[in-house]
Amino acid sequence: MDIAEIDKLPEAERFSKRVILKVSEIINVEQHPGGSFLYILTLNTGDAEPRQIVSSIVEFYKPEELLHKHIVLVYNLKPANFRGVRSNGMLLAASDPTVKDKETCEVIFAPQFEVGTILEPEGFNPPEEELCYIKPDHFFDMKLYTKDGFVELAGKKICAAGTPLTVEIYKNGEVG
Repeated sequence: MDIAEIDKLPEAERFSKRVILKVSEIINVEQHPGGSFLYILTLNTGDAEPRQIVSSIVEFYKPEELLHKHIVLVYNLKPANFRGVRSNGMLLAASDPTVKDKETCEVIFAPQFEVGTILEPEGFNPPEEELCYIKPDHFFDMKLYTKDGFVELAGKKICAAGTPLTVEIYKNGEVG
């Protein structure tokens, strides 16, 4: 099935064929030298080598609040450079839909999952083969959100082995 055919599928199925959400542990947090609002996070994804992402969460979290936490990584997001530092993925965070301009942020922590766990919409299995990169705009076309404390997409909870991904603060909001 090619990308054009996949893009015609219902949203949850399309998501399962295009996106890899992987539970990862933050093993190092450092301030980005060129951005006062950016952290460079080093992650254990369960792979042989650590992975690095850049995230604009400085105003919401201190390094010690992030270190050794399990997060949800958009594992196959196309890499990008942020002020000269390469980011290989993006963490998921929830926000308050009533507040504009990204003034709220809840990193979606996933302590209920082991590092390396792949999360999917309920009813779908993790991909059996490596998926190609997904561009950010294609990822954001598929709307993740929180409903009653659960992370969902198209009415299906995001989960692994029947255990759902949850949030603590923004129980009904947007995810990005």
